[in-house]
Parts: sequence; C-alpha cells; structure tokens
Amino acid sequence: MDLGCCVAPEQAATLAAAGGDFAELSVVRAVMGGDDDAVGAAFARTQEALKAAGLPVRAYNVLLPAELALVGPAAEPQWLDTYLRTAFGRVRQLGGRIVVVGSGQARAIPQGVRQDAGLDQLAATLARMAAVAAEYDLTLALEPLRAAESNVFNTVGESATFLRERGLGDVRLLADLYHMMEEGEPLSALDGCADLLVHVHIADSGRRPPGQGDYPLADFFHHLRESGYAGDCSIECRWADFAAEIGPSLAYARRASRE
Repeated sequence: MDLGCCVAPEQAATLAAAGGDFAELSVVRAVMGGDDDAVGAAFARTQEALKAAGLPVRAYNVLLPAELALVGPAAEPQWLDTYLRTAFGRVRQLGGRIVVVGSGQARAIPQGVRQDAGLDQLAATLARMAAVAAEYDLTLALEPLRAAESNVFNTVGESATFLRERGLGDVRLLADLYHMMEEGEPLSALDGCADLLVHVHIADSGRRPPGQGDYPLADFFHHLRESGYAGDCSIECRWADFAAEIGPSLAYARRASRE
C-alpha cells in the first residue's frame, strides 16, 4: 500500500523529501483557487510547486465549495456541471486518479427538504458527477463524514448501502479512520466493502498525526488487507509542525500497515 498525505502544494516538496509516495490536494484551494481565482493563478502556482517537488498527486479532496449546494431549491445543476468540467480538466492535467466527494456542507440535506427526497436528489447528482468524472478518466469517491460535518452519509456502512441500493456503480467509496472512530463505527464495516473502496484516509485520535494518539491503526490496516483492499492511503490530520512530524508519521503508519 502506497502512503501519501493531504497537503497544500507548497508542502509537496517536504512530503517528497520525507519519503511520501504521493500527495493529495484540495480541489477548492489548490486547483480552483477559491473565490478570487478567475484567471487560474492558483492552479498555475500549484503546477509550479508540483513540478519542483517531483511528487505525483493521485487523489484530490474538498471537491466542492460550501456554497455549491447539491440538494434543495438552491441546487444549480448547470453551475455544478460547469464547475466540474473546469475542476476535472485541471485535475486530469495534474495526473489525478481519484476525486473525493467529502464537501459536507455542499451535500447536506437542507432544512425543509424531506430525507427521502434529498437522497433521491443526491443519487441523481452523484450519478451525473461520476459520469462527468469518467469523461476525464477520473474516479469519483464518496467520503463518509462524521455527523458534526454533514447530516448525510456519516458511516462507511450507510454509504455503501446507499451506493448499492441506488445502483451507483460508477461512484466508489472512501473510508476515513477518523470519521469511523468519531461515529463509533466498527472496523468490521470495512470487511464487505472491498468492491467499493478506492481510497482511505488516516489520522490519530484528536485528528493528530499517526503515532501521536491511540487509534487502532494497525487493526484498520488489517481489516483492509483481509478485505482485499489494493488502493492507496493518505494521512489527513492537523499538524503542529509539518516538516518535523511528517517523517515520523509516515514511518509509524508504514509499520502499522505491516503488523
């Protein structure tokens, strides 16, 4: 299993020097540049930073800005399609493989929308997003998020059931150890998801770097191996000192993955 890290573009060189196998970037910040990047200046800076680092970027998270609603009367399918085509085109230029749909606020079912109607709308929208992603040879991965960050798709089990029942075969699944622990989801939930899982995230308790807490990281990796998982793993956590902590965190995670 290759091990990478969710970073800002300017951290990619440090990650490479520490022995990371790949980087994972934010679409909103590193690819689309936020609200004031009409001419693609942030994307150009990202290209330069990655070229200097010489590190592949295989996965991209934070696909959607909070204001790009997927559910309810505020949803704008045409705006979404335009945004996705720009984002996916840039991700493809950077050599990306997987784009993660976390974006808890964007996908949330707003107050006043029935749960069943919201889920119907999400199913249709995710199917459309996956179809556009496929045009750019990218895989869309749904990320379960703890309830504090989204009111839908909070566990691996819930998300896997949704994808299967709705026939969303082109949408895959991400498992994040932090969100599983926050939701009290057993690691056994991973066992039947090998056919859906394409990417995983790890952190330690308190969202600290691996090795600084008490999460059962070795058990997490054990379940992945036993289920036949063959994808990559990204560290996604809060850093006090990235340059000092990334090397030990990579080493700890690698040891845990072999236990």
